[in-house]
Amino acid sequence: MYTILSSILSITAERLTEALPPQIQFQVNLHMPSSQPYRRDEAVVIPFALTISTTPPVVHISLKGQTMIIPRSDEGRKLCNQVISEKKVPAQFIQTAFMNVLADVVIISKTLGVPPPLPPLFQQSIQQFAGEKEQRYSPIQ
Repeated sequence: MYTILSSILSITAERLTEALPPQIQFQVNLHMPSSQPYRRDEAVVIPFALTISTTPPVVHISLKGQTMIIPRSDEGRKLCNQVISEKKVPAQFIQTAFMNVLADVVIISKTLGVPPPLPPLFQQSIQQFAGEKEQRYSPIQ
């Protein structure tokens, strides 16, 4: 087993326009360069950069930090050694780092007065839960 910690070292966020358009598309990019993991005592540290931008340009958010994997067993030590030797970050580390930083992104988005970059609930599942008929196409707005 192992413990995964993520810490943010740098935050840059700016709102580019005052008016919010009716629809915003978010582009989210998490970059964890697998060629740069390093050891700190027994732990493995992997730097990351998360960039969020919108179309149309309304907001730009950039977070830089590091994810630390602390082994708690022999299995965790083997996994850490594998990350260092193969220079490949396993998907579970990337997902955990993203989920750890996502709460901060939601707070930053709210501070800037824009909706958070979270995927909307699927319309079909909401309609099925509410007992409505299935709608194949979204209505024209």
